[in-house]
Order: sequence, then structure tokens, then C-alpha cells
Amino acid sequence: MLIAMLLAAPQLMAPAVLQARVEAFAGRPAIVDARLLLPDCAEPILDWANDRSVAVRCAAPAWQVFVPVAAGRAAAVIATSVIRRGDRVVVEAGGTGFVVGLETVAEADSRDGRVTLRAPGSNRRLTGTIDADGRVHINGLNAMVSGR
Repeated sequence: MLIAMLLAAPQLMAPAVLQARVEAFAGRPAIVDARLLLPDCAEPILDWANDRSVAVRCAAPAWQVFVPVAAGRAAAVIATSVIRRGDRVVVEAGGTGFVVGLETVAEADSRDGRVTLRAPGSNRRLTGTIDADGRVHINGLNAMVSGR
């Protein structure tokens, strides 16, 4: 009976296998929680979710997961760009193993590494700081998300 149950149990994708596939796709180190349990997928589909995470999808059985990756060369290229009034800007905050983003619109051109932003559908204005890898951060936002 136990052998029959073990044979009928779905096979799982080892977190190390998922990590290796994402790293091969991204060309950068990936962060995969060793406790992650996903059904095995013969042909996972990998695509960039943004410049710091890879979306991994499986058609059968159906599942999707976002895997954070280390910043790399693509982020350095973004740093040389300038944010212009009307540009859509994703403000990200995160902690270990997760990233939360808020899409905003630039209210003015960036200046001195700062940009004024507004969330669509809101009159609330935020001032973001552009860091060395081109990401926009709101002071205190990471602390609110991570609970620090």
C-alpha cells in the first residue's frame, strides 16, 4: 500500500533544478527558497518579469513562480538613461525572496538622481531616488514592506 502511494505521488521539481534553469536563462545568480515545492515540469517556459526577476511557467501541470535574480549588466545600462515626464516608472520594494512593485508616472524629468512620481488614479505625489542600477526607491518604502 505504501509503495502504491509513493508511486502515485506527483514528482516534484527540486529547488536546485529550478535555480540552475533560471541561472542558465538569466546568466546571473538566482534566489530559490529550498522549501519551495512545485510539481515537476518537463518544459518550463522562462521569461523576464522585470530586470531583477524571471517568470517561470509550466503549462502542465499549470503553475507559475517569479524567481529573483542578482542585478547585472542590463541594470547598469538602465542607470545611464534619464526618466522623462510622462514615463511609466515601476517603484520596487522587497525583502528576502520577494519583490513588490508599484507602477507610477513621472510628473517631471529626473534631476540630480531624483524624480517626482504619481500613481495612476491618485493625486498623491512621491519623490523617488534613482540608485546606481537605475532603480527608483521611495524613502521608507522598503521598511514599510519588510516590516523593519
